[in-house]
Amino acid sequence: MSERPKRTVRKPVRLLAGGVADASQPRTKRKAQQLSIDDNALDTLLTSPKSTLTNVDVSDIINANTWAFLSDESKAHLSKLLPPTAFSDYQRTIDPGHPSHTKDPDPNAMVVDSTRGLQGSHGADRVLPSVFTDPHFLAAAHTFQDHLYSGWLKPEFKVKVAKHEEGIRDGTLAAPWKDEEWEKEHCLGENDTSKSLPSKSRSNGGATNGKVGHTAEIRMYDLAKNSVVRVGDIISYKRHFASLGVVIEKDVLVHSINTRARSLTVLLEPGPTQHLPSYLSMSDPSDPIPPIQSMEITSPTMLETGILDVDGRVERGKRPNGNAWKILTVYRWREEAASSMADNKGGRESHGTLHYLRNSHFSDT
Repeated sequence: MSERPKRTVRKPVRLLAGGVADASQPRTKRKAQQLSIDDNALDTLLTSPKSTLTNVDVSDIINANTWAFLSDESKAHLSKLLPPTAFSDYQRTIDPGHPSHTKDPDPNAMVVDSTRGLQGSHGADRVLPSVFTDPHFLAAAHTFQDHLYSGWLKPEFKVKVAKHEEGIRDGTLAAPWKDEEWEKEHCLGENDTSKSLPSKSRSNGGATNGKVGHTAEIRMYDLAKNSVVRVGDIISYKRHFASLGVVIEKDVLVHSINTRARSLTVLLEPGPTQHLPSYLSMSDPSDPIPPIQSMEITSPTMLETGILDVDGRVERGKRPNGNAWKILTVYRWREEAASSMADNKGGRESHGTLHYLRNSHFSDT
């Protein structure tokens, strides 16, 4: 990570009424000159981490005096980028839902008399000179300098951002889930592993046979290999998509474990149907018949993506990131229980989410 640029930061020039610089403030003598800059040089100035803009005091470049030297056309263009509070005709408004808002408006008021939404005219002649010394404005300008110095405005960086955003929208990329990041950052060191081991392991001098790592390293196949997830289990998916007002629920049956591919094959109903047919929810079910579909998965995220694709109600671009380990619950028969038609899961009982089972398996090892 690059360090912040070293630049001189001093108090901006104090302004008197009307936007005239205070004569008592020291002024740097500079020789006035007309600068001619081509497009390539301007592009370098505004995008390159080596730009001179990263080292200067931003208040020397953007202030009321330099604003006054701009043409009317430039002022009109730039004033559209300023917030409504930068203009002298700005009027504060109260949202209709706020308790202070008048509940009984004037019945004689015309629509044109309403001040709702009246912010500022964005007229260049109404820009307040004090906006250029406002701490919020200067903080935003310094943030621009930091982004410029860090290379975040370079064209190649923007291409990377666009590619990542496209991957998020189409479901091919996902940001690391915060729980997994925490586990990576707080994983136990070699000197601390004995504190979390069972008493038997501690009595053996903390020997772990190489099993202790962190939970993020445990994969779906690892759970199946250690009988945490078994053939015949039903994995139930449920997620509420608040922005769409849709709740997606679907059951899948663990049909087989593929050792060579280190994957699991699951069966599920097509479309938005939630539960499996009764013949698949019983013990020793017969071979699946159409329209039952099969899916090979290696991770909970892959399973969630497949379920949503089969369901078809939530497009890939509208699926927010989430921890699929926490929204998939394993249902299994108790050892002494037999299959039953009493419910849609053949009498199976909740065994916990994959997240819980993974953490429990980690603790046991």
